[in-house]
Amino acid sequence: MSRIGITQEQVFTAAQRLTDEKRDVTVQAVRDALGVGSYTTVTQHLRQWREQAKGTASPTPPPEVHAMAAKAAASLWAVAHEQAQREIDAIKILTQEQINQAQNQVQDGLQEIGRLEQNLQQSQHHATDQQQHLDRLQHALNTAENQLAADRATHDHLTARLTEVKAELEQAQRVNEEKIEECGRLRGELATRSPTPPQPDSKRKGSAMPVDGG
Repeated sequence: MSRIGITQEQVFTAAQRLTDEKRDVTVQAVRDALGVGSYTTVTQHLRQWREQAKGTASPTPPPEVHAMAAKAAASLWAVAHEQAQREIDAIKILTQEQINQAQNQVQDGLQEIGRLEQNLQQSQHHATDQQQHLDRLQHALNTAENQLAADRATHDHLTARLTEVKAELEQAQRVNEEKIEECGRLRGELATRSPTPPQPDSKRKGSAMPVDGG
């Protein structure tokens, strides 16, 4: 497949476009603008464009034109300088006002920062006091919890001991009741086994008495 060629008009158009865009007119720039074309062809057409551009350059004006142009330029420069000076003076005044305003704002900001720092320091002191108070409360709470745990342990121990004492008392009461019952039983047996005491004999007593002979 043969390479697509470019025309002189295409190279001239691309070179003029680069010139209007204030870009350097080079072979590579023209090729990039066209997207096609060999270096040899672009170089030939670009050399012709440059020669043609030199041939169509404007002729040199006479000295009078230069003098008039210089005088007009000097007059324009003086007017522009005066206008620029007025604008500079106005800018200086405005800038100074802005600087003064900015300095006042900075001063106000520094004062506000100082006030905020003082408030922050007071808040930090207050927070420190609050933290210390919380620490004391926490310590008191821990002490109370420990005391409560000890009291609960003591209560549990006393409750267990009371239960043991109750059990011991109940056991002693049962033993006592058994002993009382045993004593009653033994008394009954003793009463049934004891002999009957002898009764006094009245006749034997009467016969044994001496007879009064009178």
